[in-house]
Amino acid sequence: MVYDEPVFKTLGDTAINVEFGDESSIPINFRILALDFALREEPPKGLVETNPQVRTLGLVFNPLATTRARIVDHVKALIAAQGTVETLPSRRVTIPALYDDPWSRECAEAFGVRNNIEYIAEFNDMTVAQVIETHTGCDYWVTGVGFVPGAFMSYAMDPTKRFGAPLYRTPRTWTHARLLNFGGLTSTIYPIRIPGGGQLFGRTPIEIFDLREISPAFADGPVLARAGDRHRYESISREEYDAIRAEVEAGTYAYRVEEDTFDCAGYEAWLVGTGEPAEKHDPDSTWGPF
Repeated sequence: MVYDEPVFKTLGDTAINVEFGDESSIPINFRILALDFALREEPPKGLVETNPQVRTLGLVFNPLATTRARIVDHVKALIAAQGTVETLPSRRVTIPALYDDPWSRECAEAFGVRNNIEYIAEFNDMTVAQVIETHTGCDYWVTGVGFVPGAFMSYAMDPTKRFGAPLYRTPRTWTHARLLNFGGLTSTIYPIRIPGGGQLFGRTPIEIFDLREISPAFADGPVLARAGDRHRYESISREEYDAIRAEVEAGTYAYRVEEDTFDCAGYEAWLVGTGEPAEKHDPDSTWGPF
């Protein structure tokens, strides 16, 4: 549920977490991102960086330049001045993907489990074809970026197409880079070869994390995803995968990134029309630091 008043939690001597609710909610994330943009425009003295996630905004500050109380007062004033979040800057990023790919199957075989996309299909009472059709059938809202370089969290924007699968009980010791995966309802992509427990179901030929920064898509740094992006997945053949991968490696692939403004208020109204329950509010959301 969403809190009537944001909760400020202390994270050591130099950081605060601003919590707007206790659930994974795209409308809650709108409030997080709106506050993040406001802090970029009016940063308080001593603020070092911010870290937006699905329901919280992390704030890192310099204790030699400011105090926790001053940061909190500044943030509270910005929140009070904001009101309803009407729109947000939001890029639409098209991500080509080869579903039911050989690399996901290789991972499954290496760790003694069944082909993950088949498990995802059975878990959701779907066929493999329906898994692909559903995953490519709506935009995914990126709520935050982090965990490892380039990784992100995203959720289906259409509640009728929201599905997923539980993490492995025992995580893998390695996972191929660029594999699509589910961790609960969270859809994401492994940016590099790392351990992981997500259920694997496809691979994209494009980079999510690229230290070369050759493409204009990486003009601001090596991480492709940004909080507030909308990702749209496009199913491709193995031949298309290989062709795109060759372009990416040569530095000639044109990433499909569209700058846009998203109608947050309209989306929330549309959610109500789909039968999505209205957000519950928790008036007893006070919390004091130890």
